[in-house]
Amino acid sequence: MKKMSKIFFWVVIWGIFVFSLVSGQSPEGSTKRVKKIPQRSEIPDKYRWRLEDIYPSDSLWEYDFSRVKNLLPVMKGFKGHLAESGKALFDCLVMQDSIWNIMDRLYVYAYMKLDEDTRISKYQELSDRAANLNTEVHEVTSFIGPEILSIPKTKLEDLFRQEKKLSLYDHYIDNIQRKKAHTLSPLEEELLAKSGNIARIPRAVFTMIDDADIKFPSIKDEEGNQVQLTKERYAKFLESTDRRVRKEAMDAYNQAYLAYLNTLGATLAGSINKDIFYARARKYNSCLEAALDQDNIPVEVFENLIKTVNQNLEPVHRYVSLRKKVLGVEELHKYDLWVPLVPEAKMEIPYDSAVALILNAMKPLGQDYVNALREGFASGWVDVYETEGKGSGAYSWGAYSTHPYMLLNYNNTLDNVFTVAHEMGHNMHRYLRTKKQPYIYGGASIFVAEVASITNEMLLMDYLLKNTRDKAQRLYLLNYYIEMIQGTFYTQVMFAEFEKEAHQKAEAGEALSASSLRKIYREIYRKYHGPDLTLDSLDDLSCLRISHFYRNFYVYQYATSLAAASAFSKKILNGDKKALRRYIELLEAGESDYPINLLKKAGVDMSSPEPINATIQLFADLVDQLEKLLLE
Repeated sequence: MKKMSKIFFWVVIWGIFVFSLVSGQSPEGSTKRVKKIPQRSEIPDKYRWRLEDIYPSDSLWEYDFSRVKNLLPVMKGFKGHLAESGKALFDCLVMQDSIWNIMDRLYVYAYMKLDEDTRISKYQELSDRAANLNTEVHEVTSFIGPEILSIPKTKLEDLFRQEKKLSLYDHYIDNIQRKKAHTLSPLEEELLAKSGNIARIPRAVFTMIDDADIKFPSIKDEEGNQVQLTKERYAKFLESTDRRVRKEAMDAYNQAYLAYLNTLGATLAGSINKDIFYARARKYNSCLEAALDQDNIPVEVFENLIKTVNQNLEPVHRYVSLRKKVLGVEELHKYDLWVPLVPEAKMEIPYDSAVALILNAMKPLGQDYVNALREGFASGWVDVYETEGKGSGAYSWGAYSTHPYMLLNYNNTLDNVFTVAHEMGHNMHRYLRTKKQPYIYGGASIFVAEVASITNEMLLMDYLLKNTRDKAQRLYLLNYYIEMIQGTFYTQVMFAEFEKEAHQKAEAGEALSASSLRKIYREIYRKYHGPDLTLDSLDDLSCLRISHFYRNFYVYQYATSLAAASAFSKKILNGDKKALRRYIELLEAGESDYPINLLKKAGVDMSSPEPINATIQLFADLVDQLEKLLLE
């Protein structure tokens, strides 16, 4: 088997090489034409997701929209009657699940249709209607938590004895009771639910700027071609061996956002103030406490992560110094941070080759996992290529009653391959948990969900490293591995520290602006990267264009998840069948328990410092390996 996997690896690499030859641009007229972004109609069907699997037509979406509207008065009829019988409570909770199940489909379809082309007004309106209905459902169902809390314990136990099927909701009701001190009266909960449409405005404005309104200029690539800059091409330009291209790409990218400077500062400040409003309304001591309590994550987990990383920044500083030395530059700038240190081994990997690599790399997770993965790639789960107006970045999404979906903007880089593995990890997590769990537990906390995606990345990296004997490629992969950990672990902790400080300043009554937010970010960025990085005047604009900052205290979970994924993948790759079984059970568990407990059951305790320290040590060891190979 090992011999066959190596042959497979080199066949793929040869295919990549041939592809790069046959797909190059003809020299005739190459400097006279701007490479434009393709239209969606130009992309073959096999590389587009099938949203018709959710709704074959918009009219069927409208039908379900009306169904939810008609069910809401019925749901209102339960208000004030939950304590009357076990059947009444059970029927109410079942109807709530039914409404939200349909609502999820409506919401997912509308927003994914919008992401196909964010310029289409029809789907802007459809997504707005879905968001408004979502707020209305929150409003109508907001009485359930407070009313359950008003039922005396002995009476609630009696209701469970009356209706045995209520046992399905044991964990759900336990979670409601856990948050009793932060649950308001029915009228107050209804009022908070009504505010949902207002609360989403900062993120909606940011998204419209970031995906629809912002216009990037063209720059000259390495061959002198005028190429229209996009977010996906920007990432590729930053890996260019031509420093002029890297600098021009970053300058052009920053200038495009600079035009929206004050608006972006206002939207992020508005989002932070929204967080403060909800935290204080629910009587939390801070936005951080409010955010973490939704998944019953102790604040100490967050604080210990920040503290431990701050005490161990030396490996990152050492890597930045090594990068400066290898590149041979007098000053290392931000636009120098992503170019591979061994560019001659840079990989250009077509999407179909990436799929083949990933299927092979996931074999340690078992044949059932690989078969489902293969089916997903072939069954309309994935929207592959960048097109004009398409939503940026990559994500996994779906509803309980749909198959998973994945948006990509694939551009043939190694980073894109890891993005596919990452998002397919989310897709498989969704696929497995919705097969195993009822609707009420069919979701997943990000604290666990990112473990599922990053474990796939770890397995892919292990496969690539084991199947190359070429020194240059090994150096390239080690370099990428270090960047992966820095980006997913250290950078996300840096982002989390920025979020914490920005929220604390606003909570203390300080006004936030683009200027003050940039100042906070600049100081933290300098601390994390050390003295060998020279920051330019616009390098701190990054803090105003990170969409995850509109989901407060979200990003730290990438860091904790990488630590957990590293522990899981190590056990699985060592052939620990018990560890593999517990890992698959984790993916199937959904939200049937609190995320900290689910990870503990699977064998990783994220309340202890051990996984964090192990990740820091792994990073330091990889830097040592890279430096040793470079100096041989």
